[in-house]
Amino acid sequence: MENKYFFISYKKEISDIQKLCNQIKESNWIDKDTYIVNCSPDYTSTLSVHLNHKLSYLNDNQLYDRLDLEMPYPIMNQIYNYDQKRYQTYDQYLKYWAEKNIESGSKYLFLDSGTIRGFNFEKLRLSIRGLMEPDQYRFGTLYREKNSIFKPDFFVEEYDFKNQGGLLFEWENSDNPNWNY
Repeated sequence: MENKYFFISYKKEISDIQKLCNQIKESNWIDKDTYIVNCSPDYTSTLSVHLNHKLSYLNDNQLYDRLDLEMPYPIMNQIYNYDQKRYQTYDQYLKYWAEKNIESGSKYLFLDSGTIRGFNFEKLRLSIRGLMEPDQYRFGTLYREKNSIFKPDFFVEEYDFKNQGGLLFEWENSDNPNWNY
């Protein structure tokens, strides 16, 4: 049986990054004290870099400080902590990451290319809720599966796994078993 995909071409991805940038800009939420958090760097770095450059004019033409935050594949519950050179559960890793990176008075824009099930973003939101006020963080994604348990503050398009299939970017390996659920 062949997998069905909600396919994102290079052209669509770049166009949708601009749409997401416009949403974030129009919200008037982002400011000079904002960190851009690149969640799932192996999938989100293109979004993070483009958004950072496109919105830099809001920061005196300087790039925003950027942080990477690893997130587990759907079939995994551990993350490799490069600082500690060992695997940790996602909950342990989030606690470590937050203690190391969250600064009082700063804002955090958490980005991921897609919100598929929403479990990673929901755990992240619960982890930072006691460390920051709600106006200090936002979540953004290009694509959100309509049945995801998490609804980001900013997103470009919803898709339906049941009718359209799993999310697949043109640059991605469609045979990767970590994404086939």
